[in-house]
Amino acid sequence: MKSYVDYIDEIDKNSLYQGLLGYGMFTDKLPPCFTSKKFYDYCLTRTNGFKKKAYRYVYYESIRNVNVPRQMGIPTPMSYQRLCECLANNWDKLHKHFSDNTVNQKYKVSRIHIRKMYDKNNLFEMNYSNWKVDGTPDPELSIGMKYMVKADISKCFPSIYTHSVTWALVGKTKAKANRRGNWYNEIDSCLQNTKDQETHGLLIGPHSSNIVSELILCVIDNNLVDRGWKYIRNIDDYTCYVEDELKASEFLVDLQNELRQFDLSLNHKKTRIEKLPLASVEQWARKINSIALLTNYNKVDYKNCRAYIDFAIETARKEKNNAAVLKYAIKVLSGLELTENAKIYEQQEVFMLALIYPYMVPLLEKYIFEPCETSVNDIKSISNLIFKEYFLKLKYEAVSYAIYFAIKYSFEIEEMEVDKIIKTDDCILLTLGFKYYESRGDSKAVKKMQDYAESFKNDEDKFEELWIFGYEILPETSLKKDWVDLKQNNVSFIKF
Repeated sequence: MKSYVDYIDEIDKNSLYQGLLGYGMFTDKLPPCFTSKKFYDYCLTRTNGFKKKAYRYVYYESIRNVNVPRQMGIPTPMSYQRLCECLANNWDKLHKHFSDNTVNQKYKVSRIHIRKMYDKNNLFEMNYSNWKVDGTPDPELSIGMKYMVKADISKCFPSIYTHSVTWALVGKTKAKANRRGNWYNEIDSCLQNTKDQETHGLLIGPHSSNIVSELILCVIDNNLVDRGWKYIRNIDDYTCYVEDELKASEFLVDLQNELRQFDLSLNHKKTRIEKLPLASVEQWARKINSIALLTNYNKVDYKNCRAYIDFAIETARKEKNNAAVLKYAIKVLSGLELTENAKIYEQQEVFMLALIYPYMVPLLEKYIFEPCETSVNDIKSISNLIFKEYFLKLKYEAVSYAIYFAIKYSFEIEEMEVDKIIKTDDCILLTLGFKYYESRGDSKAVKKMQDYAESFKNDEDKFEELWIFGYEILPETSLKKDWVDLKQNNVSFIKF
């Protein structure tokens, strides 16, 4: 099985820089038309560096499986390039840091981290795992244990203090005694400059944040493993196996004390101690997997598809309307061959669910449109319903996907009004709205959106908060500083 450092060894400074800057600037929660690949290519040819300064960022809300928003951020390209370059230039030191803080592990404690991936250029995916090389330590860890402790960090990324990264890298005493110069302070400074010089919080979304958080969390792992605790960690989520309830409490005390060293804390609402044995996978997943799907001719027919989806819906309700149950179910179906009637049924049911759970909307293209070979008329119908349903509820992520579908599959969003799009002041919605009107040749609507962008082009703070929209829609003559050079080199952050 591969160790943590085995994965780090496969990454050199150039592949790190490419993975982070070319394929890790935009969260995968966005419609897949957003890309930083052209910007990465441009940076390889640029002879001088971007100015060292603080920038604001694009605010973006993504609906979670429990129907609450997660606050995400998209950095300006200049600040993000400087951060990626800084991490790449110091990769030898960061590599040693990861090595030193995982060498004592008999198995890989951290389960979700950067890695080279087959046939992909990005270096990070949520919930990525490959049991053949990652191993599955849980069964062995639980032998002889009577209890399991579940805990996670309260608002992990938003709570990370940028100075605490230097504490993790060289120790708090040395870091506080040397606040100027030095490579570790440069990382701290670059992190601050992606968030308008704020020292609290990492942006959720860019893959750089996953590396930076690991710099701290691996130190905590090192200390906990040295104390003999047997656990695994999925980013900020801990699962520890212990002999009794007293040991469970001791683990939580030790974990809390280690987190405090970096100004982090436990999320007590999610902390629980459970008596073993428990199922090796989440109970709802085990229940769903127990439903028979394939017929004698290795296809999912209408009857089995209906029973499976009905059971998934019922299970999701019992799990406090956890839409992750529904996502799991449609992912399973997307990997199987369905009869034509089963495809029609699945599509209709998931369309219904997408109008109840906005979390389901970003899943439609990959797991429904493509495997079910959904007609453009059906995509148009559901997209218009999504737009109507979620625009009034201010669920702009779902609305953005409806517009993305309209652009990609060339149809009209019937109730879309340019003035209402502008009033949202939502960067992603504005950007896709502009591309939609441009694709339909609606010069009047495009002009209105250009006029709006012109109105804030001299307001540096506002421009940075809406930079994707402002940069994409404005001509070179209306841009300033580095933005002009990007435009002259035909850099775009959108592809269709």
